[in-house]
Amino acid sequence: MDTSLAQTPDAARRPPLFLLYLPYPLVFFGGVAVLVAAVARGIPYWRVGPPVLVAAALVVVALELWLPHARAWQRDSGDTVTDVLHFTGNILVNQGSVLVYGPVLTLLHGSSGLWPHLWPFWLQALLGTAVLDLGLYVIHRTSHRVGWMWRLHAIHHSSRRVYWLNGQRRHLVHELLEGAPGLLALGLLGAPPSVVACALATVTLHLMFQHGNFAYRAGVLRYVFAVAELHRWHHQRRWADVQGNYGAILSLWDYLFGTALPKKGEAPLDVGMDDEPTLPQDYVGQLAWPFRRDRK
Repeated sequence: MDTSLAQTPDAARRPPLFLLYLPYPLVFFGGVAVLVAAVARGIPYWRVGPPVLVAAALVVVALELWLPHARAWQRDSGDTVTDVLHFTGNILVNQGSVLVYGPVLTLLHGSSGLWPHLWPFWLQALLGTAVLDLGLYVIHRTSHRVGWMWRLHAIHHSSRRVYWLNGQRRHLVHELLEGAPGLLALGLLGAPPSVVACALATVTLHLMFQHGNFAYRAGVLRYVFAVAELHRWHHQRRWADVQGNYGAILSLWDYLFGTALPKKGEAPLDVGMDDEPTLPQDYVGQLAWPFRRDRK
């Protein structure tokens, strides 16, 4: 074991408290508010969604450089290329879902269904995000209990550091599985494509913060939102230690369904997955590994 990574985060100089508590609400809630307000005013998602996500990513990268949670996690240990490829593939799947959803909805039932179309758009976007996030929670939790799903999901736990980019370190098949329940529910309810687009972008934005390697605090918001200080406990090296804190956006699901980990304070930096020693670190190897007979 690398004892340097088993330690708690850097005891580096911290900025004033308000700077620790400001980034999360300012960038996450601010970015979502800009996105939802623009789409509500009739601006096409593709003109505002990708720019908001790119701007948020640049801010998170800057925060990781300026105020790292763990300097050890800043170092490339041969995983950056793998994470870039996972990020690229999963973003294409994620955003491609926006393009596919509209025609599928039309085939299902046009604009009918039980969806509350008369609600203000911001409230529809909030509901759509909650439905999508609940689906993510269910699949994430199930992936820790069902063997073949765990083999797909273990790839997400294979990184020896946690930073903004590897929030998207997931097998392409698992990416499709995670989004399927929420998107299916939204489609059956008749949620409009604009709502689904905002919900998917909100998840993408939040994953940057959930895995962000910078020292921010959420305060009481952590009892509602699955922020980094909670999610880092989910990335500890032993499989037995990571059975909880499954929420992608809302930690509320973990508290409601009894899966919130009882850990308090800062998680150790010793992350990864010791229980899957044959799991490769390269992208192609990780895509093939769940289907290999000799993986053990």
